[in-house]
Amino acid sequence: MLLARLRRHSMAVGLVTCGVLVIALTSCQSSGTETESAKASAHRVPDAEISRNVDREWVQKATVNGLLDYWRDNAVMPNGFIQENLDRDWKPWGKQREASLNGQGRVLYSLVVGYEMSGRDERYLDAVTKAADFLMKMRDPEHGGYYNRVTPDLKVIDDTKTTFVSFVIFSLAHAYRVTNNEVYAKEAMRTYHEVLDKMRDGPFFGRGLTRDWSGPAPSPFGRMGARAMGSLPPGAQSSFARRAHGLNVHMFEAFLALYEATGSPEVWKEINTELAEMEKLFDKEKGYLPESFDENWKKLDDNVNAGHLFEWSSLISRAVELGADPKYIEMGSRNIDYGLKVAYDQEIGGLVGRTQPGEAPRMLWWPQCEVVKAAAHYAILRDREDLWPYYHKTLDLIKTHYLDTEHGGWFEMYQPGVAREKMGERAYMKGAVDGPELSPYHQISMFHDLWRITAPDYQPDHLQKK
Repeated sequence: MLLARLRRHSMAVGLVTCGVLVIALTSCQSSGTETESAKASAHRVPDAEISRNVDREWVQKATVNGLLDYWRDNAVMPNGFIQENLDRDWKPWGKQREASLNGQGRVLYSLVVGYEMSGRDERYLDAVTKAADFLMKMRDPEHGGYYNRVTPDLKVIDDTKTTFVSFVIFSLAHAYRVTNNEVYAKEAMRTYHEVLDKMRDGPFFGRGLTRDWSGPAPSPFGRMGARAMGSLPPGAQSSFARRAHGLNVHMFEAFLALYEATGSPEVWKEINTELAEMEKLFDKEKGYLPESFDENWKKLDDNVNAGHLFEWSSLISRAVELGADPKYIEMGSRNIDYGLKVAYDQEIGGLVGRTQPGEAPRMLWWPQCEVVKAAAHYAILRDREDLWPYYHKTLDLIKTHYLDTEHGGWFEMYQPGVAREKMGERAYMKGAVDGPELSPYHQISMFHDLWRITAPDYQPDHLQKK
């Protein structure tokens, strides 16, 4: 592990011109003291408690046999294009045939996890390589950056430069992590620098731009609408369409993955800078991290995306695992409490979704995944054993209503009191390019973290590096 880290640090020095390796290694230490970091990791609950609550054998089978084997065998085309629109029987669904950065990157990441959790099945490695190579062909050769959408034969559908480019950085960083192919790391770093140079929104990154980067482009959320975000409380209206500034949960996630893969000191500096800015924006009175702000960086309202509250909590915990100041855990912990307060249905056992007049709430799959992941993170690593009931209740909801035990994979949504055959045309599908974009990404993010933090030999990355 240490030799691999040294090699990655050495490569990071070459990529970002940081000088000698000794400087790179010291630069990547936590912003807090080693004692603080060690203290934060020492609170992991005993393995016996983990075993009582997390069934690692089920997690492994549900990840590989119950989900990713189907995506590997049915969604990855010979040229690496990922076919997201899939019906219950894993056949192409509808007429839409296109690759988005969002979908291609998310499924690529999922295949990487499949390679790891399958015991390094070479079929997954082949799929990873094909999908990563197709993704890199979506690069704009004239202006740089990436086209947002292309056809299976790489004809451009949408040439705007959207913040979904985060999934290029994220997925290629993970692909490098398991393949050691430096082409992927270099492309991830090049894209990271383009984001920093072109897409800055104050201390964060959230601007969608035209192909030549010369002006703003419509938000990718405008077409999909608030329902695509999936976890606003009933009656709430999305702030995404009217925000002047905002936080991007997936860009921060991408930077964490890039640092994990390369050990780049400049990426680590960016992560810590953003954490400090989040701390300033955190609503200390109500106890949550807003995402949407006006032109003066004042939060627009309290209509939060509840799924993102839990997602931010997991990412903050992951940043501390990598060596960030443990003080940020309080932000993540309070985010969870706020999400449970405003959007968790104790009777149903999950995050409620948007409703239309007279209909049952639509509970999308992905917010439930984020609840399970965050609850496990904070119960196992952050002294929040009180979250185990939410972990179990939400996981039971998932097992009962989202898993297709007959044909494999996951369904998109659940409507309490509504028979699945009456939920509409999307009731049985296994993947979708749009509205919302259904893929295995959120499920795999949940499963991978459950697998990683419950391993008997678990140690945070920042301790492994020492």
